[in-house]
Amino acid sequence: MGNRSGDRPPSFGPPGEADQVVSRSAFVAGSVMIFILIAASAAFFGTRAIQGDLEARTERALRIAGFQGITAAVTGFDVTLQGYYLETQSGDDATAAVAALNGVGKIDTSSLFVVEVSDIDPIALSGRVMTFAWANGTLTISGDVSTEAIQSYLETEPAGFADEEEQALFISVDASDVVVIEDLARIEGLADDTDWIGNAVALLRSLAAGLDEGELIINPSGKVVLTSGEVETRQEKRDITDEGEAATLALEADGFQVIPGLILPPDVPVATAEEVEELTQTLTELIGDKVVEFELNRADLTDEGKTLLDEILLSLLELPHVAVEIAGHADVSGTPEHNLDLSERRAQAVLDYFVTQGESPDRFIVVGYGDTQPVSPTATAEQNRRIEFIPQEG
Repeated sequence: MGNRSGDRPPSFGPPGEADQVVSRSAFVAGSVMIFILIAASAAFFGTRAIQGDLEARTERALRIAGFQGITAAVTGFDVTLQGYYLETQSGDDATAAVAALNGVGKIDTSSLFVVEVSDIDPIALSGRVMTFAWANGTLTISGDVSTEAIQSYLETEPAGFADEEEQALFISVDASDVVVIEDLARIEGLADDTDWIGNAVALLRSLAAGLDEGELIINPSGKVVLTSGEVETRQEKRDITDEGEAATLALEADGFQVIPGLILPPDVPVATAEEVEELTQTLTELIGDKVVEFELNRADLTDEGKTLLDEILLSLLELPHVAVEIAGHADVSGTPEHNLDLSERRAQAVLDYFVTQGESPDRFIVVGYGDTQPVSPTATAEQNRRIEFIPQEG
């Protein structure tokens, strides 16, 4: 059909003058709106950053001034102090400590209350827990310590940590939030940090060597140590745990309970206790008194050894969610160093064989125990030269 008189034909060419006016107006309005959004976002996040910095500086000033029970909430430049101070302290001193900081506006102390010393549990007076958190090459340390020597140790010791290739574990160390409180060492029931700090830093080193990102928290009043971080495989988890075993045992000897918190990715299947028990029973009945055979003093499987592994593999395939530790053992015929190396290489050879048969290496943990775990005091050398398969929960 033709166009009716007065109708404007559709245009697919450059815009006319009216179109240009509309487009320019829309562009200007849109640009202004984008600018406003960017400015508002910058102001919001900038304000949040300023508030966070002021809050951290306020609480640090309070700790230095000896106020352990007061926390700070910051809105803009105004500070609200919350919590308690002791009858032996002065609320005016808390206010003065905060007022001395740059950038502080109004100080609200209406949420503070005074308590008698006898009403406070010693744990409440123990200062902050010691926290080591690292990510992207930066280690951040916070907490209360009893001496300047420990503060200096925390500032310098982790900065020298290096991996096997002599690469620094941390690009930078921020210990600015480590506060010295001289009375800390005299608080009843509080573990003396001069006793445990070296073991805690040793555990930090072993964790950081295996984790790009993680956290170590020490609560000296509750005598609890928490570790956290995500690993990619069960083997990695075991290796990091083994690396930190000496420091963990030392902390336990200091009276601490060490709670491991290394976790696998959420998509890694986890076996139930029933599945673990079922596979354990199946493998026990299957293997009996048989052993996985190797060539003498070598890590090469014999044909008989491969045949037994094929039978074991069939049982493993029936319960694929169950992780398994492949544990290598040796007799005492060689040196401890040789026996440990041989047991590790034989356990690895079993894993390598499973992988050639289609199994995922992520399911397994390979460990060599050398001659440290004989079957029994009367066991023969043949019985001690063995591979064990130990189903694992988690």
